[in-house]
Amino acid sequence: MWNDKETAIDLLGHRRIAQTIVEIIREEELRPLTIGIHGNWGAGKTSVLSLIEAEFAADEKTLCFTFNGWLYEGYQDTKSALMEAVVHQLMAKRSVSTQVVDLGKSLLKRINWLKTAKVAGSLALNVATGFSWAAIAGLPELLSITKTVLGKKEDKDSATSIDVLEAAKDDEWLKPEEATVPAQIQAFRNELKQLIKASTVERLVILVDDLDRCLPAAVIDVLEAIKLFLFVEGTVFVIAADEQMIEYAVRRHFPELPVSQAEYTKHYLEKLIQIPIRVPSLNQLQTQNYIRFLLLQNFLLPDKQLITEICTAFETSRQTPYDNKELSFEFVASQLTFPCHDLQPVLRIADQLGSTLAKELRGNPRNIKRFLNTLFLRHRVAKIYGLEQRVELRVLAKLMLIERFYPETYEQIVNEVVEAEDGRSPLVLGLEEKDENEEQKSKAGKRKGIASENTSEEELREWGKLEPPLSTLDLKPYIFISRERAVSFKASDDLPHALVPVYEALVGGHRIAIAKYEPELRALDPTQARQLFNALKKLVLKSGNWRTLPKPLEGLFYLVQRQPSLELPLVELISSVAVTDLGIGVISNLTSIKTPEGKKAIKILYENIEQNPDADSKVKELIKQLIPTLPDGNFH
Repeated sequence: MWNDKETAIDLLGHRRIAQTIVEIIREEELRPLTIGIHGNWGAGKTSVLSLIEAEFAADEKTLCFTFNGWLYEGYQDTKSALMEAVVHQLMAKRSVSTQVVDLGKSLLKRINWLKTAKVAGSLALNVATGFSWAAIAGLPELLSITKTVLGKKEDKDSATSIDVLEAAKDDEWLKPEEATVPAQIQAFRNELKQLIKASTVERLVILVDDLDRCLPAAVIDVLEAIKLFLFVEGTVFVIAADEQMIEYAVRRHFPELPVSQAEYTKHYLEKLIQIPIRVPSLNQLQTQNYIRFLLLQNFLLPDKQLITEICTAFETSRQTPYDNKELSFEFVASQLTFPCHDLQPVLRIADQLGSTLAKELRGNPRNIKRFLNTLFLRHRVAKIYGLEQRVELRVLAKLMLIERFYPETYEQIVNEVVEAEDGRSPLVLGLEEKDENEEQKSKAGKRKGIASENTSEEELREWGKLEPPLSTLDLKPYIFISRERAVSFKASDDLPHALVPVYEALVGGHRIAIAKYEPELRALDPTQARQLFNALKKLVLKSGNWRTLPKPLEGLFYLVQRQPSLELPLVELISSVAVTDLGIGVISNLTSIKTPEGKKAIKILYENIEQNPDADSKVKELIKQLIPTLPDGNFH
């Protein structure tokens, strides 16, 4: 299985993106610089950051580190956290000369001063929007305001903040002309430039990750810390985020913007991000190759070096970066020095999944990885239950596709499988049939409910063409390990205990046996009646040919006669059956329908059968006799 962390192994082919960004960063005349790595959630932005950091690992002239705003937003002021992280990194990873230490301490004091002032956020807002800050409180006024708001040392944190302000009055680092917030910002920027120079760093590269996971206030905090405090000569910020989430944060931060300024959110981001780079989604072939790499990685664990070498060899083998080359089993086998025949059927899973996952998941690597994790988790569950010989990975993968993307159809398959003695599904058989008699199959598919209103029958038939075929397999083990809840393989198991004897009598279809439960049948509440109806319906649908009246259908008619509210569902059930499967027994039993709504539905059914050339001639003759007995009009 695979974790959800960034990886130094370039399974996505993003190293070229990282190398492009590194080349831009090395251009001195472009700094200070902000680069945006944009892409949807799970597109691989963090992996690009990891590759950038690896490129700079051996570069003594570059200090590169990652700041994750998501880690700090719930603990302290995110703006200050980023500023402190920059100072600490410069102090910890570079020369510890007296000058570096003094500058670092001074910068940390300025950060504490700004945190205590509690006005840094408001200042950033006004500076960013261009408002005037003609009147800013100096230190004495700030101290007075802070004491009023926080109280006199009643809270430990408040006391500490006041102490910082009190001590700052006599501290040598705080010059009188710096006792205002704007002056502090400028002093901070000046000292940061000096610290970078004293640390012998030519490039300070800060990789900002997970910004699109932060709350809007934290997003704005980080962006404003970058623009107002840290954007000085020698710095480069690489911000990985979904730009739509950033725009949302800006809209939340400026809720009073008029409609005429709707484009302001985009302009705000464009002003902060000088060079935007988008991580592309994977196409079908890239999705298949990515799945193959993941499966190969799982196969070769724990040999990380070998998978890295195969990734590099594959990238090198492509004539051009856009060469549509497949990561084939033959190529992988040529890179290995040991037999790997067991790998070939595993890699075929990519052929099954590639097209659907590329389309339905939009080639999103994180979602692809999650799908595979679920697949392999269920395979492990099969082993725990001793079903490893009965659960084949490729069959499970194909079933998971229809479960994930066509849930209504999957539920129908589940219902058929749990009711069938052999665990087979007629619906799967219909989907996997060859292209002969397409029109007849289409009618059968609609009759059996292959596609819902929101599902394309063509898409489902494409699923049916995927290898391996499932129509001849017992699917019960696959359904068992795939359900979130316990799966019942008997219709009666889903019924309340008190209804089971009644259900079993109705299934037998013997009037004498059913008559014992006449009082119970008439006393059923609507919910219980519907539960019995649905349980019998599952068995009835298995019968297929209703020319001879199936016993469960006899029991269903008996139930409906005692529960008139079920008449319409019964007529709808019979209407869903092909007319060629209907016999005289079914039609004659419909004369027991008494309600006006039921009779109206029966008349429509009779007329449809009468007009159908495929209907049995004896059935048509009986219908001709019955139609005149039905009232015309609205049946009121």
